Amino acid sequence: MSKKSTPIPKHRIQLNKTIKGCEILEKTPRYDVMLNGIKVDQLWFNMRGYVGNLPLPDGKKLGMPETSISEYRKTIARINRGEIQ
Repeated sequence: MSKKSTPIPKHRIQLNKTIKGCEILEKTPRYDVMLNGIKVDQLWFNMRGYVGNLPLPDGKKLGMPETSISEYRKTIARINRGEIQ
């Protein structure tokens, strides 16, 4: 029996919760945007939702309007699957 190997994705984005960079009175956590294990940006909460940029496979950044962290997670999943270029 031969095992099928799954290819390692070249463009893998993850979010890591962090308190680094938070101001004294911030109640919501920030999230580091990690691209293949390297921090490339940070998401922070701005009164109406999280703000930040996500890296795209072509080297550009996707800026999203103030939105919930779940919307960022859905968009990251779409980028990792290759649905967003």
